[in-house]
Amino acid sequence: MAARTRQGARPAADTTHEEGRLGQDRDTVLPGPALSFSRSFHYVLENRRIRAAGPDCARERPVAADTRRSFRILAVDHEEDMLTFYRDVLCYESEEPSELEALFGDDVKLPSREEVEAEADKPVFEVVPCLTAEAAWREATRAVEQGALFSVALVEMHLEAGGQPLAGLRLAERLRALDPDVEIVLLSSRADVPLKEINKRVTPPEKLLYIQKPFRSPELKQISMSLCAKWDAENRLRDLNETLASKVEARTSELNAANRRLRLDISKRAAVLRELRASEQRYRLLFEKDITGNLAADKDGLILDCNTAFANLFGFASPQDAHGVNLYQLWDAMGAPEPLRDLLGDDSRLTNHEAVLGRGGLRRHLIVNFDAVRDEEGELDELRGYLFDISEPKRMEEQLRQSQKMEALGTLAGGIAHDFNNILGVILGYAEIIESGAEPDSGLERRVREISRAGKRARDLVNQILNFSRQGPQERHPVTLTPLIKEALKLLRSSVPANVEIISRIETDQDNVLVDPTQMHQIMLNLCGNASHAMGESGGTLTVTLTDVRDADPVLPPADLGRPERFVRLSVADTGPGIDPDVVGRIFDPFFTTKPQGEGTGMGLAMVHGIVKRHDGYLELENHPGAGAAFHVLLPRISMAERPVAEVAADLVFRDGRILFVDDEKPLTDIGREMLESCGFEVVTRTSSIEALEAFRHRAEDYDLVITDQTMPNMTGMELAREILKIRPDMPIILCTGFSDAVSYDRLRDIGIGDFIMKPILKHDLIGSLSRLLSPK
Repeated sequence: MAARTRQGARPAADTTHEEGRLGQDRDTVLPGPALSFSRSFHYVLENRRIRAAGPDCARERPVAADTRRSFRILAVDHEEDMLTFYRDVLCYESEEPSELEALFGDDVKLPSREEVEAEADKPVFEVVPCLTAEAAWREATRAVEQGALFSVALVEMHLEAGGQPLAGLRLAERLRALDPDVEIVLLSSRADVPLKEINKRVTPPEKLLYIQKPFRSPELKQISMSLCAKWDAENRLRDLNETLASKVEARTSELNAANRRLRLDISKRAAVLRELRASEQRYRLLFEKDITGNLAADKDGLILDCNTAFANLFGFASPQDAHGVNLYQLWDAMGAPEPLRDLLGDDSRLTNHEAVLGRGGLRRHLIVNFDAVRDEEGELDELRGYLFDISEPKRMEEQLRQSQKMEALGTLAGGIAHDFNNILGVILGYAEIIESGAEPDSGLERRVREISRAGKRARDLVNQILNFSRQGPQERHPVTLTPLIKEALKLLRSSVPANVEIISRIETDQDNVLVDPTQMHQIMLNLCGNASHAMGESGGTLTVTLTDVRDADPVLPPADLGRPERFVRLSVADTGPGIDPDVVGRIFDPFFTTKPQGEGTGMGLAMVHGIVKRHDGYLELENHPGAGAAFHVLLPRISMAERPVAEVAADLVFRDGRILFVDDEKPLTDIGREMLESCGFEVVTRTSSIEALEAFRHRAEDYDLVITDQTMPNMTGMELAREILKIRPDMPIILCTGFSDAVSYDRLRDIGIGDFIMKPILKHDLIGSLSRLLSPK
C-alpha cells in the first residue's frame, strides 16, 4: 500500500468541465421528484460569478486560480438520484443569477454579497459516487495506493444493488480496516440495526457518525464540512507532532551529547552504590537468616542489633524487641550458672563455651562465642556474640545413647531368655512326666502341679522379656487379643503404683486380629504407662476394655471408602486430670512431651499412632479435662478357626514310628525322648546338628519325622532342615526355638518346615504339632 499523504487543505484543481455519467445535461443531474426528503442547494463563490456545477463538479474549470481547501468524499448509495443529490449539495455552482431564475423562476432567493463573500472561505469537495460496495472498495483501494485519501465516506447501510442485506455496514467495516483515519457516515432510512451493534462493528466510535434519512441539504453540507475540518485538523496535528518530535529528537540529541560525560560519571557512581547496597543486603540477609543467634552490643552491654535466631533463643517476639536490652542482665535472667562478665574476662572474648540456658521452663544447650571490637586506643567499642543452639543434636545424642542402651539390654535379655527357656524346658518336661505317673490327688501330684504352675509363670515372664528384646522388622500373625492384653497387664502390674487400680473388661470373644504381637505389646505398655503417669501420686483407676465395634461407629470412615467391615476396639482410660486442650493437637507429634526434662522422649504416642496406621486401624482420643482421658484403638477383625488343644490331642493316632530329635542341650533331648516314647514313638537323639545330618543321610527312609532346635553351633535348625529336605523332600520337620528373630511363618513355609514350637516344650504342644503333621489328611 502506498504511503499515506494528507489530501486536505489543497487548492481546487484547475480542470475542464465534463459531463458526468449520472446525467446528460444540467436538468438530468438534479434529484427527481421521487426523492422523499427535502432538497437544498449549496452555492459557492467563484470570481464573483455563480455557475451551475456540472455532473462532476470536482473537475469544473474555474475562471481564476482557486486557493480554497479541497477534500475527497466517497459517496456510496444504490440510488443514482441520491448520489446526484450529494454532488449537487456539496459541489453546485452557477454562472449567472439569471440561469437560476430560468431554472426555478423568480422565487429563487439569491444570497447577499456578505453571504457570497463568506462562502469564499469554505472548502471545495470532490465527490466520488459509487452505486455498489464493490465499486466503492475499488475506489478506496486505489485512493490508498495513490495516496489520495478520502476524508469522508458517506455509506448507505442498506445497499440493495449488491443483493446482500447490510452490505453498506460490511463495507464500512472494510473501509475502517483499510483506512483507520477516514471519517465514516452511515445513512439509513430504517432503524432496524441497533446502534450498539453498529458501534461494535465499526470502530472507533469517535470516527463514526450515524444519520437517519431523510435529512436536509444544510445538514449534509454542515456534517461534511465539520468532518472534513476534523479530518484535516487531525492530519495537521499529526504533521505538527511529527515536526515537533523531530525537533525534540534533535534537541534531545544535543542534550545527550552535552550530558554524555555526566551520565557516564553518574553511571559509574550508581554502579558503585548498587554494588555497595547489594553487598550490604547480602550480608544483612546472611545475618537475618543465619540459624546462629547473632548480636552486637555496645561496651555497656546494651544490645544494638540481633537477628531472628537470637530473638527466638531468648524469647523475644522480634529482633526489635531485644534492642536496648542489657545483655549481661539477660544472661543472668536466663538462669546461666555463671555471669557473662566473668566468662568474658578482661579481653572480652569467649570461644566454644557450652552453656545451658532456660527461660519459661524451656532449657537450651548453646555453644557460645563472643568477640570484642576495639577502638584505635584499644578500648572496648563493641561486643559481638554468636550463639548456636545444639539442643536438638543433644537430644538426638541422648536418644541414641538410650537406644543403644536399650539395644544392649535387649540383646542381653534375649540371651538370658534363651538359656532360661532351656532350663524351664527341663523343669516343666520332667514335672509333666512325674505328674502323669503320680497317684491322683496325692501329695506328689499336688507338689508337681505347683512346680508346673510356677514354671509356666516363669515361661510367661521369659516371653515378656523376649517381646521386649525383639528388634528389627516384625511380621503380622493371627493373634487373639485377650491373652495378649492379660499378659501385658501382668507385666504392668509391677510397675504401676499400688494406688492405681487396674480393671480389665473383656466384652467380646471375637477378638482375632492380624497384628505383630510385639507391637501390640508396645501399644499396651505405652498407653497404660501414660495413663498411670497422668494419674500421678493421687492414684485412680486404669481401665482396659475390649469390645466389638458397630459399623456406624463415628470413628470409622464411610464403608464405601474401602475399609474393612469388622473391627474390635481396645480402650485404655484413666481418671486423671485429662489433657490440656491447648496441646491436644500435638500429642501425636514425634518428640512432643508434657513430661519434665529427662522423664519422657515424646515418642510414645507417635509410635502408637504409627503402629495403628500400619495395621490399617484407627486411633481416637476421648478427652475430658479435669475428669480423665481415654485412647481407643480400632483394629480390623479376622476370622480364625482354631481347635482346642484337648481336641487336637484326642485326634492324635498313636502308632509306631521313628523320630529324630536334635538339640545341643542333652537334658532337653532326654526329656524329649521320654515325652515321645510315652506316645509310642521310637526316638533317636543327637546333640550335634552335623551328627544328626549324617545319621539321617545313612538311614533317611527309617525316619517318620524330625524335631530340631533352631539355635545350635555349626549348623542352625533351618540349615539342617534344608539339607534334610534335599535328601527327602516329603520329610515332616518341627522346628523348636527359644528366641530368634529370623523365625517367621513365611520363611519356614518357603524352606518346607511343617511346624514350629516355642520353648520351653510342653507335652500338649508337642502332641498338637505331631497330630497336625502325622495324622491322615
